[in-house]
Amino acid sequence: MDPAFQPINGISLERYAELGAATDGVTDPAEIARIVEGEGVAAADYEAAKVGWTARMQDMSLMGKVATAFMPLYQAALAQRKGGAARISYEDFVAVSAAIKVYGFEAGVQASGVSQSDWTEAAGDWNSTMAADMMRYAGHPNLIAQEEARLRAPGGAPRQAQVTRDASATAAPAGASAAAAGAANPYAGAMGAPAAAGVQGDPMQQAMAAAMANPAMQQAQAAQAGIMNNPVGHAFNVAGNALTGGIVPGSRVNVIWSDGNHYPGQVMNVSPGQVMVQFDNGSQQWVPEHAVKKA
Repeated sequence: MDPAFQPINGISLERYAELGAATDGVTDPAEIARIVEGEGVAAADYEAAKVGWTARMQDMSLMGKVATAFMPLYQAALAQRKGGAARISYEDFVAVSAAIKVYGFEAGVQASGVSQSDWTEAAGDWNSTMAADMMRYAGHPNLIAQEEARLRAPGGAPRQAQVTRDASATAAPAGASAAAAGAANPYAGAMGAPAAAGVQGDPMQQAMAAAMANPAMQQAQAAQAGIMNNPVGHAFNVAGNALTGGIVPGSRVNVIWSDGNHYPGQVMNVSPGQVMVQFDNGSQQWVPEHAVKKA
């Protein structure tokens, strides 16, 4: 097993995600201890696992693979316990996204009547949907800007989002396990704000923030935003690179990583200033364009 995914005090990343779902929204340490012990895990082992897994999520040398693996596992565990994955309409997605820009993350979701975990889950689904059909949602940034302007105008009030449950989405996506940790993360932009913004008290929300704060996760968020903000320009950029011998999907490259080493891989996608590389060890990450050189 990859050392990055070795269990901590007997608690695997999958089990840690399940315990996190069990304690979702709970901040009292005594109550958390009671819940995890009810799940058959000693409170001391859970605390050690929380510290250890959080550290691995933040470890730059691991190239984001633990953080990437954690989010879909946690979302799937939440869905199992709540009877389905949280979903909101596209109009509500735009409205809450704008509210977060105006009020900040914690206040924005609260003002919209959505819990942090439900927002993370529902927004992740929309980010994934938009990424798969970029042309259809090309006007997304403009819609958020319009809603933001409405909220900032006199008398502007946040729209109350309606959360539904998708009972068919109660299992982790295919490949969303520690063994396939390099898979592209559909929840990269789900927080809708700087990774650690306004996340207080709830240990699992803090763990989610740790995952989102990983530089590799932030690269993914920036890349997705770059493509969505100008999908037509993205398409022309790829075509231009192909004509001029630049970096395009399929190119063999070497990546200069944060540890100073060079790692070989193949380009899977590009966005303004970002390149998704599948490394020869199987992991996939968005990395800054300046760190990528053709092999």
